[in-house]
Amino acid sequence: MNQEQIDKHVANTQEYWDCFLNNLQAPYAFWKDFKTKTLQEWVDACWNSPHIIKGINNLSQFPILKGEALVVSLDSGMLLTNYRFIHSEQNVLINIPLHNMNHYDIQTDVSDKGNDLVINYTKSGEKKTLRIDEWIKDEIVAAVRDASEFNKLTDIQKEILELSHYELSKLSLNAPKIGMLDKTVTVDKGCFG
Repeated sequence: MNQEQIDKHVANTQEYWDCFLNNLQAPYAFWKDFKTKTLQEWVDACWNSPHIIKGINNLSQFPILKGEALVVSLDSGMLLTNYRFIHSEQNVLINIPLHNMNHYDIQTDVSDKGNDLVINYTKSGEKKTLRIDEWIKDEIVAAVRDASEFNKLTDIQKEILELSHYELSKLSLNAPKIGMLDKTVTVDKGCFG
């Protein structure tokens, strides 16, 4: 992997938000009610949603591929894009590209009599299991996985998807970090307008 490949495949903030708005048209889109909004209306709505802001902040720790967009995010910071799942617990992020996810299912845990989400995935060739008490509905994850957009990624794109900005910096590579676009500023006119 080299800087030219990073520059070719990684989105900047504007490219990300254009894609995020466009992805509201997808069959699996969680926020479909906003699909007719302008980009600025969608950005303003996102500024009023703490879980989306947290999701964007968590995504900003990773290079975001052109064509990648947030599908759903939870208050905990857990999120799903059309290319990856990120688990967030106490500010620790576990990035699981969907091409590396082998299993996502809610299972009963005999030891605590509750349900747990069990994710089996591969990281650096090693099989791993994540068992957590909170989850994104498996129907949403299944819809995104069934759409299989991540299967159209090249090997270089998949490699980028597996890395964080921290890991890229250790390779002496730089990628844009996404963030929130500016919200509409309204000026209060006071009592006498």
